[in-house]
Amino acid sequence: MMTNMRWALFAAAAACVSGFGLTSTADEYTIDTGAKLVFSVRRTAPPASATVGSIGGITSLKYDDVEYAQEGGYSTVNKGFDLLFAGVSDVTVDAVVVDTTMIKVTVVTPFLTQYYIAKDGDARIYMGTIWTKQPDVESKIHFVLRLNPDLVPTFSRGNEGDIRLATDPALEADDVFLMSNNETRSTYYTMSRAVDWTFAGVTGPKIGFWLIRGLHEAASGGPFHRAPMSLTTNDTQELIYAVNDIHAQTEAFRVGTLSTYTFAASPGFEPDTAVSYEFYAELNVTGFVPEAERCEFRVRLIENDYVTRHRAVFTSEQGQYWATMRQRDGYFRAPFLLPGVYTMTVYKEELALHVIENITAEAGAKVTLPNFSVLASDPSTQPAVFRIGDWDGSPRELRNGEMVLKMHPSDARLDSWATAPFIVDTNTTTDFPAYMFQDVNDFYTIEFALSEALKATTRTFRIGTTVGNKGARPSIQVNSAKKSKVPPKPFSIPTRTLTLGTYRSVNEMHTYDIAPSAWTTDAMQTITVRAESGSAGVDWLSPSIAFDCLDLLGEETMAPTSAPATNAPATPLPKTNAPLTTAPSTPSPPTSAPETTDPVTTIPVTSEPVTTSPSTDAASTTFNGILLAMLSAIAIVAML
Repeated sequence: MMTNMRWALFAAAAACVSGFGLTSTADEYTIDTGAKLVFSVRRTAPPASATVGSIGGITSLKYDDVEYAQEGGYSTVNKGFDLLFAGVSDVTVDAVVVDTTMIKVTVVTPFLTQYYIAKDGDARIYMGTIWTKQPDVESKIHFVLRLNPDLVPTFSRGNEGDIRLATDPALEADDVFLMSNNETRSTYYTMSRAVDWTFAGVTGPKIGFWLIRGLHEAASGGPFHRAPMSLTTNDTQELIYAVNDIHAQTEAFRVGTLSTYTFAASPGFEPDTAVSYEFYAELNVTGFVPEAERCEFRVRLIENDYVTRHRAVFTSEQGQYWATMRQRDGYFRAPFLLPGVYTMTVYKEELALHVIENITAEAGAKVTLPNFSVLASDPSTQPAVFRIGDWDGSPRELRNGEMVLKMHPSDARLDSWATAPFIVDTNTTTDFPAYMFQDVNDFYTIEFALSEALKATTRTFRIGTTVGNKGARPSIQVNSAKKSKVPPKPFSIPTRTLTLGTYRSVNEMHTYDIAPSAWTTDAMQTITVRAESGSAGVDWLSPSIAFDCLDLLGEETMAPTSAPATNAPATPLPKTNAPLTTAPSTPSPPTSAPETTDPVTTIPVTSEPVTTSPSTDAASTTFNGILLAMLSAIAIVAML
C-alpha cells in the first residue's frame, strides 16, 4: 500500500512535467514521456561503435536528463532483432502518436513483433512481444535492458549475478564464475520461480529502473520455472525479462500469444505493480485480448488441513496461469484466462496430485469445477517406518537444497555433500544431501532399525526425484543383497540444471519392493543409494539426481527425520471427486538431447508397474504433454 501511494504521488508530480512527444531523425525515433523519462529507438543499422544491438533496439535511456544506457549497448530482445533467426535479418521500425496522449513504436521482423508504448505523463515503457516462430539462433526470448553499471550498480534481488570481480577462466562453461572472495556467481543464480516475483530492478543514487511482470501467459514451464533476471559486469548492468527460456524447460514453447510487461523508472523506490494493459485495445496491438473477452475458473479443494500451500495450474496451447489456494476454505480462483481448452493440475507445493483434462471456457465465461480431494494421491498420507524429506516436489528442505539455488554446488559456503551414513532417528533432514553427483557423493547409505514383524513381509522403499541429469536415476542395495534393477531413463533435460540454480524437471517416484530375505539379523539395516547412468561426466557435471523424498513404507512408527510420516485423518471425509490420473497431450515437451547407450549391468528381476498420480507439470515418458508425471519403476531386491 505504501509503495502504491508513493508511486501515485510520484506519477502525479511527473505528469506536471511538459514535453510529451515524438521526434525523429533519419537514424532514430526519440520518445519523451513527459515524466522525465526519454528514450530513443534505432531506425537504421547501428554504427560501428555499437557493441550489442540492432535496428529496433533502445539506444538511449535518460531520466531527468541523465543518460543511463550502456555505452554501445542497445536494450533489445536477445542480442538484436536481426540476430533472432538464422538467415533472417529484415527489421523495420515505425512510430506513431495516438490520440495525442500515447506513442506506439512497433519493431517488426518476419517472425517476431516488439512494441514500446508511452503514455503522456507516465514514466513507464509498456511493452509487448508476440512471435509466430521460436528464435533459433538462441532458443529463448529475453528482453534485455543494458544499462550503465556505474550509475545503477545494484540488482534489487541480490548480487548473485554480479561478476565484476570474477577470476579467469570461468569455473564452468562461460557462465559460472569464481570470485576473488571464493564465492561463485552467475546470471543463473539470479533466477526466481515465476510465481515468486512480480517485479525486479536495478538501483543507484535516487534512481530505480524496474521490470514488472505481466500475466506471463505466453511463457512456458509453469509457475515453478526459473529464468535469469540480471547480469552485472564492468561494462553493463543487464536487467532481463525472460519472455520465455530454454533453461530446464519441460514444455514446448508457445507461439502466437502476446506477452505483456512494463519498464518503469522512479527516483529509487519500488514501482506500483498494478499495471493495466486495457488501453492496448485502442492501439491495435497484435494479439491483445481485453479482460471482457477472457474467462475464469473456480474450484475447491476439500479434505485438507489448508495449511500446506496448494496451487491450481491451468495450461493450454495458448497460455499458462496459476492460482493459489485460499487457505481458510480451499478455494482457487483463476481469472483473465484466454478462452480455450485447458488442463488443470493441482500442486502441493511443487508436487502434482490432481489432474483434470479437457475443461473448456469461452470468452466471458466463469466456470466452476467440481470439488476435489488429493488425499488418495498424496504420498505423504501413507504410513512410513521413516521418511527423509517431504513429498513436496522439491529438495529445498534437504542439505544445501535452498542455498545451492544461488550458487554453484562447489561453493565453499555450502555444507559438505558427502555426509553418509544417514542414521534414521539420529540425523535430521538437513543431513541428507539435496543432490547426488556420481563423481562426488555416490553410494549414499541409510542406516535404520527394523522390527522382526516388518522384516517378515515385503517392504516398499520409495525415492522421489525432481531431475536426473545425463540419464541419472537411483538404484538401491539392501545390506549385502545385489543391487536393484535400474529404473528406466528419466525425462531428459538438454540443458544443465543442478549447477545452474534449478532442480526442476519431471518429478518421478521410483518404488522398490524389498523381499524379506534381504534383511539381516543385525540391529541396524542399510540401504545404499547410488546414481546410475550410461553417460559420462566429471565432478559436478557427472550424472546427478535431485531428491524430493525417500521413505520406507510400513505401519511401525519411528521418530520422523522430517515431517511426521503419517498425516492422513483417522476418518477420511467422503470424496466428491476422485483424483484423475490422466496427462495432457499438448503442448509436448521439447525434443530431448540424445543420450549414449546405457550399459548398466543389473540382476534379472520381476518388475511390475505401480499406478501413481501425476506429480509435476510436464509430460511423462508415456504421455506426450506438459504435465510432470509421477512415474514408478519397481524392482525386487533379493539376496543372492
